[in-house]
Amino acid sequence: MQRVTRLSRGLVLAVFALSTLFPFYWVLVSSLKDKHQIYANPFGFPVKWHWGNYADIWQTAHLSRYFWNSLFISACAVAIMLLIGAMAAYVLARREKSGWLYAYFTLGIMIPVHAILIPSFVLLKQLHLLNSHFGLILIYIVSNLSLCVFVLHGFLKGIPRELEEAAAIDGYGRVRTFVSIVLPLAKPGLATVGTLGFLNCWNEYLFAYVLIGSEPSKTLTQGVMALTGQYSTDYALVCAGLVVSMLPLWLVYMLFQEQIVKGMTAGAVKG
Repeated sequence: MQRVTRLSRGLVLAVFALSTLFPFYWVLVSSLKDKHQIYANPFGFPVKWHWGNYADIWQTAHLSRYFWNSLFISACAVAIMLLIGAMAAYVLARREKSGWLYAYFTLGIMIPVHAILIPSFVLLKQLHLLNSHFGLILIYIVSNLSLCVFVLHGFLKGIPRELEEAAAIDGYGRVRTFVSIVLPLAKPGLATVGTLGFLNCWNEYLFAYVLIGSEPSKTLTQGVMALTGQYSTDYALVCAGLVVSMLPLWLVYMLFQEQIVKGMTAGAVKG
């Protein structure tokens, strides 16, 4: 009976792994084919490796410009979001009877981002921030701040107050205690929230499509979508664009993998 259970679990995990990894395999392999090979042999390895797809999208399709735009927007949004979110979560974690204020901050998790699309457009138009990276950064900060406060609040509330009291005895002020004591202990939470925020900003398309119309300011998601035609699409170029868009996400996860695992584990234990 135990053997049957192990076999069934292994089969379920194998099916799940294949269904999860196969799209990545297909995109990577297809990015190295020409458009004729994709239709002739859609799932097999390319007969001839076509590395020119990456050169075409990077130079001809201007994906290099869109790549650096997305990197700048995502990095700035995540950095500011972590700074504001960490300070807000710290105040809420240390303040007595802050339940209503905490609920106000985390209310944004329950509001669909699409509900604020039109108000955001009107607001940025009045502020003359349409077709501006700073306007999009502002929207990304607001849309991800609630999740940041929600996650970091649990981490910071679990840090013993005795550490801050000991730091105060040593002459540390509030700001120095927060920077030197609290933030280092909250690294797993910061890494988790930062990675999730970067993922959301990097993959976001709707706000970028509505708020950014000028060609030099477009993001990578807009550039990849522009590779699809109305009547015909070169899927080799589209897959190459998808691979380029996935590389930073893989790199961020590999760099912060240990901290993310710690953050997820700590969050599960506290939950």
